[in-house]
Amino acid sequence: MLSRNSIDKENLKLNELDEHDNQEIDNHDIEKQEKKRLDEFRPEGADLNLQRFKENSDNVSTNASGSTQHVEWSPENELIMVEWCDVAQCYKWLNARAHSKYSLMNAWFTIPAIVLSTISGTASFAQTSLPTEYQVYSPMAIGAINIFIGILTTVQQYLKIAELNEAHRVSSISWDKFARNIRIELAKKPEERMDAGHFLKLNRQEFDRLMETSPMVHEDIIKEFNRKFQGAPGSIERKNFEELRKPDICNSITSANQTRHPWYLELNKSIDVFDNTAIDEEIVKSKDNLIKMQQRRINENEAELKQKKYLELEQSKRQKEFDDMLERQKKEVENKYKENVNKINEYINEFENIYSRKPLKDEVYESMKITIPKFDLDQYIDTNYNSTNNNIDNV
Repeated sequence: MLSRNSIDKENLKLNELDEHDNQEIDNHDIEKQEKKRLDEFRPEGADLNLQRFKENSDNVSTNASGSTQHVEWSPENELIMVEWCDVAQCYKWLNARAHSKYSLMNAWFTIPAIVLSTISGTASFAQTSLPTEYQVYSPMAIGAINIFIGILTTVQQYLKIAELNEAHRVSSISWDKFARNIRIELAKKPEERMDAGHFLKLNRQEFDRLMETSPMVHEDIIKEFNRKFQGAPGSIERKNFEELRKPDICNSITSANQTRHPWYLELNKSIDVFDNTAIDEEIVKSKDNLIKMQQRRINENEAELKQKKYLELEQSKRQKEFDDMLERQKKEVENKYKENVNKINEYINEFENIYSRKPLKDEVYESMKITIPKFDLDQYIDTNYNSTNNNIDNV
């Protein structure tokens, strides 16, 4: 049987429900009265405007809720995809290289710990089998090995080598998958591809997620990336490397103006259409001024070239005249010297015929110094008379 208290509680609940229902009925009646009073003052056509407002608000809420409209593929959309694919390929290589590095470091930390742990455990069981004089030192050796293992493990955990190794591995796979999906989609015809708006939305979300979850890459790996793919100057590798859109961490920051949509060019064209006459006159005038200025510069350059060419010809002509004059003077000096030599030889022959001996150097000098220049005479004597000519006996 129910107790007295439970019956009272049930009655109290029923009373509360009745009061709540009565209050709702009263509120509903009040709303009806207010609506009726407002309908009396509502202008004609207000219902239609309200319906249109609701439809527009539904459309806005639908677009704002994240649903993508149908977007056709365009060169701008493909350019975005190409940029993301290039960045993804770079991140894939960087994370794969970082995974190899951390995998090696993890092996260097883990394998010694395993080996030393095995040795320590084996030594703990084999303490009693050691000689008596070594049993005193065995606990210290085992303790030192355990301390070293603890230090090695603690350092490995502090550096987070295992976590970074796995993170770079997963990131490399994710970036590779992301780039491969874009490559496959871009390889298709535009008619066979997924809707551009939906595809851009999915890949943008995936790109943001990968950028947030990917671990940082060490500076050494970035330098290795630049060295490996940069190539020699002028080579095909260098050209491909310069065309590749690299991440910002690879010391490559490009202006957003390079990827901006050129809608402003079309805007300028439309402005040209509205103000065609005035702008055409200004363009023609500026072109005429530019042509005149260029023609004046061309004439000035031609005059300078002609003047320069004339000066060069004059200089070469003067140089040639000077060289010819030197050559003539040289020939005249040589001919004059030959004439003087012939005169000296005639004198020597006459002297030899008269005195049956060759004249001495002093005799030649005294006899010919009046008719022969001193320079030619000295040159002839130095050439044909040595220091012993003065001591030669008469023939």
